[in-house]
Amino acid sequence: MNISGFRFLIITILILLIPIYGNWKLIAYGEKTEGIVVKIIEENTGMLLSFYSIIAYETNQKEYTLKGPENVEYPVGKKFQILHLSDDPQNAIIFSMKGMYINRYTSTSVVLFILWIAFYLSFSPKSDKRNSGKQKVNSNNKICRKKLV
Repeated sequence: MNISGFRFLIITILILLIPIYGNWKLIAYGEKTEGIVVKIIEENTGMLLSFYSIIAYETNQKEYTLKGPENVEYPVGKKFQILHLSDDPQNAIIFSMKGMYINRYTSTSVVLFILWIAFYLSFSPKSDKRNSGKQKVNSNNKICRKKLV
């Protein structure tokens, strides 16, 4: 099986776009509003300690909050562009590459990317420069063997 470099690139791009697909409604139909970091909370889940920045934003005369990325501490008062759906304002993300890319689909994308690279490398044509599987022959047409010392 021979997969061309172009096909490899297209499939790789599609796999890496999976997290963006998870937010396609927000990207296509979302409304922007301004949010501000109001506090930082810590969550203790067993042995792990995580902290989140809480970002407050207002739409339709109601205030909503959004949990920022895990273990990314933004200073209180920092302003962000928030993208939310008009019919569901709780469904919101930070309007940045990090905000759009880090979501529940990110782990799926990473696993698929690793499997795709392993699949591609196992079926890619071997280079002529690699010695794997080739045996060296001396001038008498005999197979050279390494002597153990």
